[in-house]
Amino acid sequence: MTAALHALLWIAVTIGLYGAADWLYRKSGHRAFAHPVLLPVVVLIVIFEASNLDSAKYLASTQVFSTFLAAAVVGLAVPLYRSFDALKENRVAVMVAIMGGSVSGVISALIPAWLLHAPEGLIASLLTKSITTPIAVTVAQSVGGIPAVAAAVVIVTGLVAALIGPSVLRLVGVDDPVATGVALGTAGHAIGTAEAVRRSDVMGSVAAFAMIVNGLATAVLLPLIAAVVG
Repeated sequence: MTAALHALLWIAVTIGLYGAADWLYRKSGHRAFAHPVLLPVVVLIVIFEASNLDSAKYLASTQVFSTFLAAAVVGLAVPLYRSFDALKENRVAVMVAIMGGSVSGVISALIPAWLLHAPEGLIASLLTKSITTPIAVTVAQSVGGIPAVAAAVVIVTGLVAALIGPSVLRLVGVDDPVATGVALGTAGHAIGTAEAVRRSDVMGSVAAFAMIVNGLATAVLLPLIAAVVG
Protein backbone atom coordinates (compact mmCIF):
# COMPACT_ATOMS: atom_id res chain seq x y z
CA MET A 1 0.00 0.00 0.00
CA THR A 2 1.38 3.40 -0.98
CA ALA A 3 1.90 6.14 1.60
CA ALA A 4 -0.95 8.16 0.11
CA LEU A 5 -3.42 5.25 0.32
CA HIS A 6 -2.23 4.46 3.85
CA ALA A 7 -2.89 8.07 4.87
CA LEU A 8 -6.34 8.08 3.23
CA LEU A 9 -7.22 4.82 4.99
CA TRP A 10 -6.41 6.15 8.46
CA ILE A 11 -8.08 9.49 7.77
CA ALA A 12 -11.24 7.60 6.74
CA VAL A 13 -11.04 5.32 9.80
CA THR A 14 -10.62 8.31 12.12
CA ILE A 15 -13.51 10.25 10.60
CA GLY A 16 -15.68 7.14 10.63
CA LEU A 17 -14.94 6.42 14.29
CA TYR A 18 -15.65 10.01 15.27
CA GLY A 19 -18.89 10.08 13.28
CA ALA A 20 -20.08 6.82 14.83
CA ALA A 21 -19.16 7.98 18.33
CA ASP A 22 -20.89 11.32 17.82
CA TRP A 23 -24.06 9.53 16.65
CA LEU A 24 -23.93 7.17 19.64
CA TYR A 25 -23.26 10.09 21.99
CA ARG A 26 -26.39 11.88 20.79
CA LYS A 27 -28.54 8.74 20.82
CA SER A 28 -27.40 7.79 24.33
CA GLY A 29 -28.40 11.15 25.78
CA HIS A 30 -24.79 12.36 25.96
CA ARG A 31 -23.51 9.51 28.11
CA ALA A 32 -19.85 9.78 29.12
CA PHE A 33 -18.87 6.35 27.74
CA ALA A 34 -19.83 7.44 24.21
CA HIS A 35 -18.07 10.80 24.19
CA PRO A 36 -16.90 11.44 20.58
CA VAL A 37 -13.34 12.08 21.72
CA LEU A 38 -13.05 9.29 24.30
CA LEU A 39 -14.56 6.39 22.35
CA PRO A 40 -12.48 6.76 19.14
CA VAL A 41 -9.29 7.04 21.21
CA VAL A 42 -10.09 3.80 23.03
CA VAL A 43 -10.90 1.99 19.77
CA LEU A 44 -7.71 3.24 18.11
CA ILE A 45 -5.60 2.07 21.06
CA VAL A 46 -7.17 -1.40 20.76
CA ILE A 47 -6.40 -1.41 17.02
CA PHE A 48 -2.80 -0.35 17.64
CA GLU A 49 -2.30 -3.08 20.24
CA ALA A 50 -3.99 -5.79 18.19
CA SER A 51 -2.12 -5.01 14.97
CA ASN A 52 1.22 -3.89 16.45
CA LEU A 53 0.84 -0.68 14.46
CA ASP A 54 3.36 2.04 15.16
CA SER A 55 1.40 5.04 16.45
CA ALA A 56 4.00 7.34 14.87
CA LYS A 57 2.90 6.10 11.43
CA TYR A 58 -0.71 6.83 12.32
CA LEU A 59 0.19 10.35 13.43
CA ALA A 60 2.13 10.94 10.22
CA SER A 61 -0.81 9.69 8.14
CA THR A 62 -3.31 11.94 9.92
CA GLN A 63 -1.18 15.08 10.15
CA VAL A 64 -3.90 16.91 8.24
CA PHE A 65 -6.07 16.87 11.37
CA SER A 66 -3.42 18.78 13.31
CA THR A 67 -3.34 21.39 10.57
CA PHE A 68 -7.11 21.85 10.67
CA LEU A 69 -7.09 21.84 14.48
CA ALA A 70 -4.81 24.88 14.53
CA ALA A 71 -6.95 26.62 11.91
CA ALA A 72 -10.14 25.83 13.85
CA VAL A 73 -8.91 27.97 16.75
CA VAL A 74 -9.23 31.00 14.46
CA GLY A 75 -12.86 30.06 13.81
CA LEU A 76 -13.62 30.66 17.49
CA ALA A 77 -13.82 34.36 16.58
CA VAL A 78 -17.42 33.73 15.45
CA PRO A 79 -18.91 32.72 18.84
CA LEU A 80 -16.76 35.37 20.51
CA TYR A 81 -18.30 38.04 18.31
CA ARG A 82 -21.83 36.77 18.91
CA SER A 83 -21.53 37.00 22.69
CA PHE A 84 -19.26 40.02 22.93
CA ASP A 85 -21.78 41.87 25.12
CA ALA A 86 -21.78 39.12 27.75
CA LEU A 87 -17.99 39.16 27.85
CA LYS A 88 -17.85 42.94 28.05
CA GLU A 89 -20.39 43.05 30.87
CA ASN A 90 -18.41 40.53 32.94
CA ARG A 91 -14.91 41.41 31.71
CA VAL A 92 -13.26 41.96 35.10
CA ALA A 93 -14.65 38.81 36.72
CA VAL A 94 -13.89 36.76 33.61
CA MET A 95 -10.28 37.93 33.35
CA VAL A 96 -9.61 37.42 37.07
CA ALA A 97 -11.09 33.92 36.91
CA ILE A 98 -9.07 32.98 33.83
CA MET A 99 -5.80 34.23 35.31
CA GLY A 100 -6.52 32.40 38.56
CA GLY A 101 -7.36 29.24 36.64
CA SER A 102 -4.21 29.54 34.54
CA VAL A 103 -1.95 29.79 37.58
CA SER A 104 -3.76 27.09 39.55
CA GLY A 105 -3.69 24.79 36.52
CA VAL A 106 0.09 24.99 36.38
CA ILE A 107 0.56 24.70 40.15
CA SER A 108 -1.80 21.70 40.42
CA ALA A 109 0.46 19.82 38.01
CA LEU A 110 3.81 21.15 39.22
CA ILE A 111 3.58 20.44 42.96
CA PRO A 112 2.43 16.76 42.82
CA ALA A 113 4.94 15.96 40.07
CA TRP A 114 7.75 17.67 41.98
CA LEU A 115 6.85 15.89 45.25
CA LEU A 116 6.89 12.55 43.41
CA HIS A 117 10.34 13.36 41.95
CA ALA A 118 9.09 13.01 38.38
CA PRO A 119 11.67 13.50 35.59
CA GLU A 120 12.04 17.07 34.36
CA GLY A 121 10.77 16.19 30.89
CA LEU A 122 7.60 14.66 32.33
CA ILE A 123 7.01 17.63 34.63
CA ALA A 124 7.37 20.05 31.73
CA SER A 125 4.86 18.00 29.74
CA LEU A 126 2.33 17.87 32.58
CA LEU A 127 2.39 21.65 32.99
CA THR A 128 0.72 22.05 29.60
CA LYS A 129 -2.35 20.01 30.61
CA SER A 130 -4.88 22.85 30.47
CA ILE A 131 -3.98 24.47 27.14
CA THR A 132 -5.18 23.38 23.73
CA THR A 133 -3.12 20.80 21.83
CA PRO A 134 -1.37 22.97 19.18
CA ILE A 135 -0.15 25.40 21.86
CA ALA A 136 0.65 22.62 24.35
CA VAL A 137 2.89 20.75 21.90
CA THR A 138 4.80 23.91 20.99
CA VAL A 139 5.19 25.04 24.60
CA ALA A 140 6.24 21.56 25.74
CA GLN A 141 9.03 21.55 23.17
CA SER A 142 10.22 25.00 24.26
CA VAL A 143 10.50 24.04 27.95
CA GLY A 144 12.07 20.60 27.49
CA GLY A 145 8.90 18.56 27.61
CA ILE A 146 7.79 15.59 25.52
CA PRO A 147 5.24 16.64 22.85
CA ALA A 148 3.54 13.23 22.67
CA VAL A 149 3.08 13.13 26.46
CA ALA A 150 1.83 16.71 26.47
CA ALA A 151 -0.77 15.88 23.81
CA ALA A 152 -1.96 12.83 25.75
CA VAL A 153 -2.22 14.78 29.01
CA VAL A 154 -4.15 17.55 27.26
CA ILE A 155 -6.70 15.06 25.89
CA VAL A 156 -7.22 13.38 29.27
CA THR A 157 -7.58 16.75 31.02
CA GLY A 158 -10.09 17.97 28.45
CA LEU A 159 -12.16 14.80 28.72
CA VAL A 160 -12.28 15.00 32.51
CA ALA A 161 -13.34 18.65 32.35
CA ALA A 162 -16.03 17.99 29.74
CA LEU A 163 -17.42 14.83 31.32
CA ILE A 164 -17.56 15.77 35.00
CA GLY A 165 -16.92 19.52 35.04
CA PRO A 166 -20.55 20.66 34.64
CA SER A 167 -21.75 18.20 37.29
CA VAL A 168 -19.07 19.31 39.76
CA LEU A 169 -19.97 22.96 39.16
CA ARG A 170 -23.67 22.28 39.75
CA LEU A 171 -22.77 20.36 42.91
CA VAL A 172 -21.10 23.45 44.35
CA GLY A 173 -23.94 25.72 43.26
CA VAL A 174 -22.48 27.20 40.06
CA ASP A 175 -25.02 27.26 37.23
CA ASP A 176 -24.34 30.63 35.60
CA PRO A 177 -23.44 30.12 31.90
CA VAL A 178 -20.64 32.71 32.00
CA ALA A 179 -19.00 31.16 35.07
CA THR A 180 -19.40 27.65 33.68
CA GLY A 181 -17.96 28.74 30.34
CA VAL A 182 -14.90 30.24 32.03
CA ALA A 183 -14.32 27.04 33.99
CA LEU A 184 -14.72 24.69 31.02
CA GLY A 185 -12.60 26.82 28.68
CA THR A 186 -9.82 27.42 31.18
CA ALA A 187 -9.58 23.90 32.58
CA GLY A 188 -10.75 21.87 29.59
CA HIS A 189 -9.43 23.85 26.58
CA ALA A 190 -10.92 22.76 23.21
CA ILE A 191 -12.74 19.67 24.51
CA GLY A 192 -14.27 21.61 27.39
CA THR A 193 -15.15 24.42 24.99
CA ALA A 194 -16.91 21.97 22.66
CA GLU A 195 -19.03 20.80 25.60
CA ALA A 196 -19.81 24.43 26.48
CA VAL A 197 -20.83 25.19 22.88
CA ARG A 198 -23.20 22.22 22.99
CA ARG A 199 -24.89 23.64 26.07
CA SER A 200 -25.39 27.29 25.01
CA ASP A 201 -24.03 30.01 22.75
CA VAL A 202 -23.06 32.27 25.65
CA MET A 203 -21.34 29.48 27.54
CA GLY A 204 -19.52 28.40 24.40
CA SER A 205 -18.28 31.87 23.49
CA VAL A 206 -17.04 32.55 27.01
CA ALA A 207 -15.31 29.16 27.07
CA ALA A 208 -13.64 29.94 23.74
CA PHE A 209 -12.39 33.26 25.08
CA ALA A 210 -11.14 31.59 28.27
CA MET A 211 -9.35 28.89 26.30
CA ILE A 212 -7.53 31.44 24.13
CA VAL A 213 -6.51 33.73 27.00
CA ASN A 214 -5.44 30.80 29.18
CA GLY A 215 -3.40 29.36 26.32
CA LEU A 216 -1.56 32.64 25.78
CA ALA A 217 -1.05 33.24 29.51
CA THR A 218 0.27 29.73 30.10
CA ALA A 219 2.54 29.96 27.06
CA VAL A 220 4.15 33.01 28.68
CA LEU A 221 4.13 31.62 32.22
CA LEU A 222 5.67 28.19 31.62
CA PRO A 223 9.02 29.33 30.19
CA LEU A 224 9.40 31.64 33.19
CA ILE A 225 8.68 28.78 35.59
CA ALA A 226 11.07 26.52 33.69
CA ALA A 227 13.80 29.15 33.94
CA VAL A 228 13.29 29.54 37.70
CA VAL A 229 12.95 25.82 38.48
CA GLY A 230 15.68 24.82 36.07
